[in-house]
Amino acid sequence: MKLYVSSSLLWAYEPNDVIKLAKQFHFSGVEIWAEHVWHYQASIRSILQAQQDYELELSLHAASWDLNIASINKGVRQQSIIEIEKSLVLAKELNATNVTIHPGRRTLQDEWKEKHEQLLIENLQALADKADRLGVTLSIELMEPIQKEFITEPPSMNYLLNHLPENVHTTFDVAHVPLTADPIDYFRQLNRINKVHISDSTEDAYHVPLGKGSIKLERILEELVSSNLPVVVEGFDNNRSLSKLQQNLSYLSNPSILRRESVENFSY
Repeated sequence: MKLYVSSSLLWAYEPNDVIKLAKQFHFSGVEIWAEHVWHYQASIRSILQAQQDYELELSLHAASWDLNIASINKGVRQQSIIEIEKSLVLAKELNATNVTIHPGRRTLQDEWKEKHEQLLIENLQALADKADRLGVTLSIELMEPIQKEFITEPPSMNYLLNHLPENVHTTFDVAHVPLTADPIDYFRQLNRINKVHISDSTEDAYHVPLGKGSIKLERILEELVSSNLPVVVEGFDNNRSLSKLQQNLSYLSNPSILRRESVENFSY
């Protein structure tokens, strides 16, 4: 596997500095959040120069905050599509060919399920066409099982993929698996995985540092090591001390957790 770091874990730094820090911490790549680039009004040139200087791979997490491409509200739905299309263009500009998007959620409850599914499939088909024209790969994230999210289990994701072109893939988020379930089962059941997000979770919070939650991480990491997938260490930290990143690195540096020789370009 290839270990990437999410730019959201280094939010206090501009995107070009995130790439520099990722190199210092021996990651193979960075998943840049579109909102991170826009928040700092970062220039494409500065990011590309850092990518060239430090020779790291880039992927992109599309805009997702406050968006819902399956919304019953037409204005919300249309603006959400516009923001994701902007993200696809950004990915093209950054040569970040792998783009993770959120699938949208219900506006209302189960009685509107079919309507939401129809809207979601139609909009994802259009986004897949846009991505194909731009030469980037769309990857739909499996979401956490919270209120109104409905692409939260392998059957619902696989059903969705069956209605979409073959070039649409899955981003598997380990922290989104219920604590009562086995992440390996989800990983093995999901179709077309081309990227993994990893962090820990507790009963009260998602995306806490590795080893600070209740997920049995050792087994799924062992499974991922044998893959050639990019595995993105996720979380959010707006502190320049990078304490959450350091906690993740401390966990991953334990030889009993991760065999160094099995992870491309990742060492201490």
